Amino acid sequence: MISQRKTGRIHDLIKQKRILLFTGNGKGKSTAAFGMLARALGHGMRSRVIQFVKSDESVGEQKFFSHLNGVEWEQFGEGFLPRDPASPSMEQHRIAARKGLDAAIAALHSPDYDFVLLDELCFALSQKLIPLDPLLDALSAAGEGKIVVMTGRNAPAALVAVADTVTEMTMIKHGYEQGIPAMKGVEN
Repeated sequence: MISQRKTGRIHDLIKQKRILLFTGNGKGKSTAAFGMLARALGHGMRSRVIQFVKSDESVGEQKFFSHLNGVEWEQFGEGFLPRDPASPSMEQHRIAARKGLDAAIAALHSPDYDFVLLDELCFALSQKLIPLDPLLDALSAAGEGKIVVMTGRNAPAALVAVADTVTEMTMIKHGYEQGIPAMKGVEN
């Protein structure tokens, strides 16, 4: 029999906010996050997916998850960034990412979502498409029981500090290096 003290502690843990971060230069950051989304949906959690930078609606994860009950999905990207950060087209990317940041902040504050996935957030931050401070404020203010999962390369130290779980994916070898193109079911 579980004591009253332990039951209270378990209840407190269940209500605790969780912030998880998948970063690094290896493959699998978004894949891990979408696995967590599947897990959350299996528990009936209302979920919101906000993708930064990405604009391709034909990728497998979006084709699958965006049609399920309990998932709201939106992309805030213009696709691949120009190599030159001074390119005039960067402003379009910044505008899209700022809209994504506004949506992320709203989702983090909303009681309508139990699980919020911010895909490629770290990449948008590292490319200076969006500021970090408003996000940190929203993460701090997110309600009890909220699960927040963030992905992307080059996670800033401040995000690593606020996350309770951080996993760094390290690339040892990738098919791209061997000339293998992106493949449905693997990269998209």
